[in-house]
Amino acid sequence: KQWYQRRVVITAGGDKLVSCSDDRTLRVWTSKDSKKYTCASSLFGFHGRPIYDVCWGRHGYIASASGENTIRVFELNGSSLLLSHVEENAHKGDVNTIRWKGNLLASGGDDEVVRIWMLETT
Repeated sequence: KQWYQRRVVITAGGDKLVSCSDDRTLRVWTSKDSKKYTCASSLFGFHGRPIYDVCWGRHGYIASASGENTIRVFELNGSSLLLSHVEENAHKGDVNTIRWKGNLLASGGDDEVVRIWMLETT
């Protein structure tokens, strides 16, 4: 089976990317010159279905949205991703999109609902 990257998001500084894919993997990519990126970290096993969306938050936090109705928040520590927060059953169906603004995390799902989550990140 062929797996597809669903989303790739770059940091404001351009030195890191995060990607998510159908194979349920989050990957962090780093670059010294913002031209060529190499995979610095790969995280598998936290989502049971494809990861549809990913976004950067403040202070190196990453949020992911998946086909298992779940939102997961990870903290980037060096090149490792550490699970920080889980919203089980965030939607009644797949969570398709996620965006972060300050401490607010917005998500949209198959249930045709947009939800706002208040998350403290330091």
